[in-house]
Amino acid sequence: MVGAGLPIIRSFQILEEQTKNTLLRKIAGQIKEDLEEGLALNEALARHPKAFSPMYVSMVRAGETGGSLDIVLQRLADTLERDREINSKIKSASVYPIMVLSIAILVVIFILMFVMPTFVESYSSAGTELPAFTQFFLNISYFLKDYFLLLLLGIIVLVFALKAWGRTPNGRLFFDNLYLKMPIVGKTVNRVAVSRFTRILGTLIRSGVPILQALEVMQGVVGNRVIGDAIGRARESIREGQSIAAPLAMTGVFEPMVPQMIAVGEETGALDDMLERMSVFYDNEVTFAVDAMLKSLEPVLVIFVAVIIGMIIIATYLPIFNLVGTMY
Repeated sequence: MVGAGLPIIRSFQILEEQTKNTLLRKIAGQIKEDLEEGLALNEALARHPKAFSPMYVSMVRAGETGGSLDIVLQRLADTLERDREINSKIKSASVYPIMVLSIAILVVIFILMFVMPTFVESYSSAGTELPAFTQFFLNISYFLKDYFLLLLLGIIVLVFALKAWGRTPNGRLFFDNLYLKMPIVGKTVNRVAVSRFTRILGTLIRSGVPILQALEVMQGVVGNRVIGDAIGRARESIREGQSIAAPLAMTGVFEPMVPQMIAVGEETGALDDMLERMSVFYDNEVTFAVDAMLKSLEPVLVIFVAVIIGMIIIATYLPIFNLVGTMY
Protein backbone atom coordinates (compact mmCIF):
# COMPACT_ATOMS: atom_id res chain seq x y z
CA MET A 1 0.00 0.00 0.00
CA VAL A 2 2.84 2.39 0.82
CA GLY A 3 4.53 1.53 -2.48
CA ALA A 4 1.25 2.24 -4.30
CA GLY A 5 1.17 5.74 -2.83
CA LEU A 6 -1.50 5.34 -0.15
CA PRO A 7 -1.09 7.65 2.86
CA ILE A 8 0.30 5.78 5.85
CA ILE A 9 -2.71 6.56 8.07
CA ARG A 10 -5.09 5.29 5.38
CA SER A 11 -2.96 2.14 5.05
CA PHE A 12 -3.30 1.36 8.76
CA GLN A 13 -7.03 2.03 8.60
CA ILE A 14 -7.31 -0.62 5.86
CA LEU A 15 -5.13 -3.00 7.88
CA GLU A 16 -7.35 -2.49 10.92
CA GLU A 17 -10.46 -3.31 8.90
CA GLN A 18 -9.13 -6.44 7.17
CA THR A 19 -6.87 -8.01 9.84
CA LYS A 20 -8.51 -11.12 11.31
CA ASN A 21 -6.25 -11.43 14.34
CA THR A 22 -8.00 -9.55 17.17
CA LEU A 23 -4.82 -8.42 18.94
CA LEU A 24 -3.14 -7.30 15.72
CA ARG A 25 -6.28 -5.43 14.68
CA LYS A 26 -6.24 -3.57 18.00
CA ILE A 27 -2.53 -2.73 17.56
CA ALA A 28 -3.16 -1.45 14.01
CA GLY A 29 -5.90 0.82 15.37
CA GLN A 30 -3.64 2.17 18.11
CA ILE A 31 -0.83 2.83 15.60
CA LYS A 32 -3.30 4.70 13.36
CA GLU A 33 -4.32 6.88 16.31
CA ASP A 34 -0.66 7.56 17.20
CA LEU A 35 0.07 8.56 13.61
CA GLU A 36 -2.92 10.93 13.62
CA GLU A 37 -1.49 12.54 16.76
CA GLY A 38 1.78 13.25 14.92
CA LEU A 39 4.07 10.39 15.96
CA ALA A 40 6.49 8.94 13.41
CA LEU A 41 5.76 5.37 12.29
CA ASN A 42 8.81 3.93 14.04
CA GLU A 43 7.79 5.64 17.30
CA ALA A 44 4.27 4.23 17.00
CA LEU A 45 5.64 0.73 16.32
CA ALA A 46 8.08 0.96 19.25
CA ARG A 47 5.09 1.24 21.61
CA HIS A 48 4.27 -2.41 20.82
CA PRO A 49 7.51 -4.34 21.46
CA LYS A 50 5.74 -7.72 21.60
CA ALA A 51 4.54 -7.26 18.03
CA PHE A 52 7.46 -5.36 16.49
CA SER A 53 11.06 -6.30 17.31
CA PRO A 54 13.93 -3.78 17.66
CA MET A 55 15.06 -4.88 14.18
CA TYR A 56 11.66 -3.97 12.76
CA VAL A 57 11.60 -0.56 14.46
CA SER A 58 15.20 0.26 13.47
CA MET A 59 14.63 -0.60 9.83
CA VAL A 60 11.40 1.42 9.67
CA ARG A 61 13.22 4.37 11.26
CA ALA A 62 15.95 4.11 8.61
CA GLY A 63 13.34 3.82 5.86
CA GLU A 64 11.52 6.91 7.08
CA THR A 65 14.77 8.87 7.35
CA GLY A 66 15.97 7.83 3.89
CA GLY A 67 12.58 8.17 2.18
CA SER A 68 12.52 4.51 1.16
CA LEU A 69 9.92 3.09 3.54
CA ASP A 70 8.26 0.89 0.91
CA ILE A 71 11.59 -0.76 -0.03
CA VAL A 72 12.50 -1.26 3.63
CA LEU A 73 9.12 -2.85 4.39
CA GLN A 74 9.58 -5.22 1.46
CA ARG A 75 13.01 -6.22 2.79
CA LEU A 76 11.48 -6.73 6.22
CA ALA A 77 8.82 -8.99 4.75
CA ASP A 78 11.43 -11.05 2.90
CA THR A 79 13.61 -11.34 6.03
CA LEU A 80 10.74 -12.36 8.30
CA GLU A 81 9.41 -14.88 5.78
CA ARG A 82 12.84 -16.47 5.41
CA ASP A 83 13.26 -16.58 9.19
CA ARG A 84 9.88 -18.25 9.56
CA GLU A 85 10.74 -20.74 6.81
CA ILE A 86 13.93 -21.78 8.61
CA ASN A 87 12.16 -22.06 11.99
CA SER A 88 9.43 -24.12 10.37
CA LYS A 89 11.99 -26.45 8.83
CA ILE A 90 13.71 -26.95 12.20
CA LYS A 91 10.41 -27.64 13.97
CA SER A 92 9.36 -30.11 11.29
CA ALA A 93 12.69 -31.91 11.54
CA SER A 94 12.42 -32.18 15.34
CA VAL A 95 8.95 -33.75 15.26
CA TYR A 96 10.15 -37.24 14.25
CA PRO A 97 12.87 -37.67 16.93
CA ILE A 98 10.54 -36.33 19.63
CA MET A 99 7.75 -38.70 18.58
CA VAL A 100 10.08 -41.72 18.44
CA LEU A 101 11.57 -40.92 21.85
CA SER A 102 8.14 -40.28 23.42
CA ILE A 103 6.66 -43.52 22.08
CA ALA A 104 9.76 -45.45 23.17
CA ILE A 105 9.50 -44.06 26.71
CA LEU A 106 5.79 -44.98 26.88
CA VAL A 107 6.52 -48.51 25.61
CA VAL A 108 9.31 -48.99 28.16
CA ILE A 109 7.10 -47.72 30.99
CA PHE A 110 4.26 -50.04 29.89
CA ILE A 111 6.57 -53.08 29.76
CA LEU A 112 8.12 -52.27 33.14
CA MET A 113 4.80 -51.59 34.91
CA PHE A 114 2.52 -54.27 33.43
CA VAL A 115 4.37 -56.92 31.41
CA MET A 116 7.58 -57.63 33.30
CA PRO A 117 6.05 -58.03 36.82
CA THR A 118 3.59 -60.66 35.51
CA PHE A 119 6.36 -62.85 34.14
CA VAL A 120 8.88 -62.33 36.91
CA GLU A 121 6.42 -62.87 39.79
CA SER A 122 5.52 -66.27 38.34
CA TYR A 123 9.19 -67.24 38.54
CA SER A 124 9.59 -66.00 42.09
CA SER A 125 6.41 -67.82 43.18
CA ALA A 126 8.05 -71.06 42.07
CA GLY A 127 10.81 -70.42 44.58
CA THR A 128 13.40 -69.46 41.97
CA GLU A 129 15.90 -66.85 43.06
CA LEU A 130 15.89 -63.91 40.69
CA PRO A 131 19.18 -62.83 39.06
CA ALA A 132 20.50 -59.44 40.17
CA PHE A 133 19.99 -58.03 36.64
CA THR A 134 16.31 -59.01 36.72
CA GLN A 135 15.88 -57.78 40.28
CA PHE A 136 17.27 -54.37 39.28
CA PHE A 137 14.62 -53.87 36.61
CA LEU A 138 11.95 -55.34 38.88
CA ASN A 139 12.81 -52.73 41.53
CA ILE A 140 12.42 -50.02 38.87
CA SER A 141 9.05 -51.54 37.97
CA TYR A 142 7.84 -51.46 41.61
CA PHE A 143 9.10 -47.90 41.97
CA LEU A 144 7.15 -46.79 38.87
CA LYS A 145 3.98 -48.53 40.06
CA ASP A 146 4.21 -47.00 43.53
CA TYR A 147 5.35 -43.48 42.65
CA PHE A 148 4.31 -42.99 39.00
CA LEU A 149 1.96 -40.04 39.63
CA LEU A 150 4.44 -38.42 42.01
CA LEU A 151 7.25 -38.93 39.49
CA LEU A 152 5.10 -37.49 36.67
CA LEU A 153 4.25 -34.46 38.81
CA GLY A 154 7.94 -33.99 39.66
CA ILE A 155 8.90 -34.08 35.96
CA ILE A 156 6.21 -31.51 35.10
CA VAL A 157 7.37 -29.21 37.92
CA LEU A 158 11.01 -29.63 36.84
CA VAL A 159 10.16 -28.78 33.20
CA PHE A 160 8.29 -25.61 34.22
CA ALA A 161 11.07 -24.65 36.64
CA LEU A 162 13.73 -25.08 33.92
CA LYS A 163 11.62 -23.05 31.49
CA ALA A 164 11.24 -20.26 34.05
CA TRP A 165 14.97 -20.31 34.78
CA GLY A 166 15.68 -20.34 31.03
CA ARG A 167 13.94 -16.96 30.74
CA THR A 168 16.38 -15.39 33.22
CA PRO A 169 19.69 -13.97 31.88
CA ASN A 170 21.83 -16.63 33.60
CA GLY A 171 19.52 -19.46 32.60
CA ARG A 172 19.36 -18.31 29.00
CA LEU A 173 23.16 -18.05 28.86
CA PHE A 174 23.54 -21.56 30.34
CA PHE A 175 21.15 -23.25 27.91
CA ASP A 176 22.39 -21.36 24.84
CA ASN A 177 25.96 -22.33 25.72
CA LEU A 178 24.81 -25.93 26.23
CA TYR A 179 23.07 -26.00 22.84
CA LEU A 180 26.24 -24.82 21.09
CA LYS A 181 28.35 -27.54 22.77
CA MET A 182 25.98 -30.47 22.13
CA PRO A 183 27.58 -33.02 19.76
CA ILE A 184 24.89 -33.23 17.07
CA VAL A 185 22.70 -30.20 17.75
CA GLY A 186 25.45 -27.63 18.34
CA LYS A 187 26.50 -27.30 14.71
CA THR A 188 22.91 -26.74 13.60
CA VAL A 189 22.31 -24.11 16.30
CA ASN A 190 25.47 -22.28 15.23
CA ARG A 191 24.46 -22.40 11.55
CA VAL A 192 21.00 -21.00 12.34
CA ALA A 193 22.46 -18.15 14.42
CA VAL A 194 25.08 -17.21 11.80
CA SER A 195 22.48 -17.38 9.02
CA ARG A 196 20.21 -15.02 10.95
CA PHE A 197 23.15 -12.74 11.82
CA THR A 198 24.36 -12.30 8.24
CA ARG A 199 20.86 -11.97 6.75
CA ILE A 200 19.49 -9.44 9.25
CA LEU A 201 22.73 -7.43 9.56
CA GLY A 202 22.94 -7.17 5.77
CA THR A 203 19.31 -6.06 5.60
CA LEU A 204 19.83 -3.46 8.33
CA ILE A 205 22.95 -1.99 6.70
CA ARG A 206 21.36 -1.98 3.23
CA SER A 207 18.36 -0.17 4.72
CA GLY A 208 20.62 2.60 6.04
CA VAL A 209 20.90 1.63 9.71
CA PRO A 210 24.30 2.70 11.17
CA ILE A 211 26.61 -0.24 11.91
CA LEU A 212 26.75 0.33 15.70
CA GLN A 213 22.98 0.55 15.94
CA ALA A 214 22.64 -2.50 13.67
CA LEU A 215 24.96 -4.55 15.91
CA GLU A 216 23.03 -3.40 18.98
CA VAL A 217 19.84 -4.68 17.34
CA MET A 218 21.57 -7.94 16.40
CA GLN A 219 22.38 -8.71 20.04
CA GLY A 220 18.69 -9.23 20.75
CA VAL A 221 17.56 -10.94 17.54
CA VAL A 222 20.39 -13.36 16.73
CA GLY A 223 18.63 -16.03 18.80
CA ASN A 224 21.53 -17.17 21.00
CA ARG A 225 22.72 -15.36 24.13
CA VAL A 226 26.34 -16.55 23.78
CA ILE A 227 26.59 -15.23 20.23
CA GLY A 228 24.63 -12.11 21.22
CA ASP A 229 27.14 -11.34 23.98
CA ALA A 230 30.01 -11.89 21.52
CA ILE A 231 28.40 -9.41 19.12
CA GLY A 232 28.09 -6.95 22.03
CA ARG A 233 31.81 -7.23 22.78
CA ALA A 234 32.61 -6.77 19.09
CA ARG A 235 30.37 -3.70 19.03
CA GLU A 236 32.32 -2.10 21.88
CA SER A 237 35.59 -2.76 20.03
CA ILE A 238 34.18 -1.20 16.87
CA ARG A 239 33.06 1.81 18.90
CA GLU A 240 36.70 2.27 19.93
CA GLY A 241 37.78 2.47 16.29
CA GLN A 242 38.50 -1.08 15.19
CA SER A 243 37.18 -2.64 11.99
CA ILE A 244 34.12 -4.88 12.04
CA ALA A 245 35.87 -8.10 11.03
CA ALA A 246 38.67 -8.21 13.64
CA PRO A 247 36.45 -8.04 16.77
CA LEU A 248 34.07 -10.64 15.31
CA ALA A 249 37.01 -12.98 14.65
CA MET A 250 38.20 -12.58 18.24
CA THR A 251 34.85 -13.72 19.66
CA GLY A 252 35.52 -17.32 18.61
CA VAL A 253 31.86 -18.06 17.82
CA PHE A 254 32.08 -17.41 14.08
CA GLU A 255 33.79 -19.62 11.52
CA PRO A 256 36.90 -18.01 9.94
CA MET A 257 35.02 -17.45 6.67
CA VAL A 258 32.56 -15.01 8.27
CA PRO A 259 35.02 -12.33 9.51
CA GLN A 260 37.19 -12.81 6.40
CA MET A 261 34.25 -12.19 4.06
CA ILE A 262 33.19 -9.21 6.17
CA ALA A 263 36.75 -7.84 5.92
CA VAL A 264 36.56 -8.10 2.13
CA GLY A 265 33.17 -6.36 2.20
CA GLU A 266 34.62 -3.53 4.28
CA GLU A 267 37.59 -3.12 1.95
CA THR A 268 35.44 -3.05 -1.18
CA GLY A 269 32.66 -0.91 0.32
CA ALA A 270 30.09 -3.64 -0.39
CA LEU A 271 29.51 -4.99 3.10
CA ASP A 272 25.74 -5.31 2.67
CA ASP A 273 26.18 -7.30 -0.54
CA MET A 274 28.80 -9.57 1.06
CA LEU A 275 26.53 -10.22 4.06
CA GLU A 276 23.66 -11.06 1.73
CA ARG A 277 25.84 -13.55 -0.15
CA MET A 278 26.85 -15.17 3.14
CA SER A 279 23.23 -15.31 4.31
CA VAL A 280 22.29 -17.27 1.15
CA PHE A 281 25.20 -19.65 1.78
CA TYR A 282 24.34 -20.18 5.44
CA ASP A 283 20.62 -20.54 4.72
CA ASN A 284 21.57 -23.52 2.55
CA GLU A 285 23.96 -24.71 5.26
CA VAL A 286 21.06 -24.66 7.75
CA THR A 287 19.07 -26.95 5.45
CA PHE A 288 22.02 -29.34 5.14
CA ALA A 289 22.74 -29.17 8.89
CA VAL A 290 19.12 -29.95 9.80
CA ASP A 291 19.04 -32.90 7.39
CA ALA A 292 22.38 -34.17 8.73
CA MET A 293 21.19 -33.79 12.33
CA LEU A 294 18.03 -35.76 11.57
CA LYS A 295 19.98 -38.51 9.79
CA SER A 296 22.39 -38.71 12.73
CA LEU A 297 19.64 -38.79 15.35
CA GLU A 298 17.62 -41.53 13.67
CA PRO A 299 20.14 -44.38 14.16
CA VAL A 300 21.10 -43.09 17.61
CA LEU A 301 17.45 -43.17 18.73
CA VAL A 302 16.85 -46.60 17.17
CA ILE A 303 19.95 -48.05 18.88
CA PHE A 304 19.03 -46.42 22.19
CA VAL A 305 15.48 -47.79 22.11
CA ALA A 306 16.69 -51.22 20.99
CA VAL A 307 19.26 -51.41 23.81
CA ILE A 308 16.78 -50.41 26.52
CA ILE A 309 14.01 -52.75 25.37
CA GLY A 310 16.55 -55.52 24.74
CA MET A 311 17.87 -55.20 28.30
CA ILE A 312 14.33 -55.43 29.69
CA ILE A 313 13.57 -58.52 27.60
CA ILE A 314 16.81 -60.18 28.72
CA ALA A 315 16.02 -59.32 32.36
CA THR A 316 12.53 -60.79 31.93
CA TYR A 317 13.66 -64.12 30.44
CA LEU A 318 16.91 -64.50 32.38
CA PRO A 319 15.19 -66.44 35.21
CA ILE A 320 13.98 -68.98 32.62
CA PHE A 321 17.53 -69.57 31.43
CA ASN A 322 18.70 -69.98 35.03
CA LEU A 323 15.83 -72.35 35.78
CA VAL A 324 16.63 -74.48 32.71
CA GLY A 325 20.30 -74.47 33.73
CA THR A 326 19.53 -75.83 37.20
CA MET A 327 17.39 -78.63 35.68
CA TYR A 328 20.42 -79.94 33.84
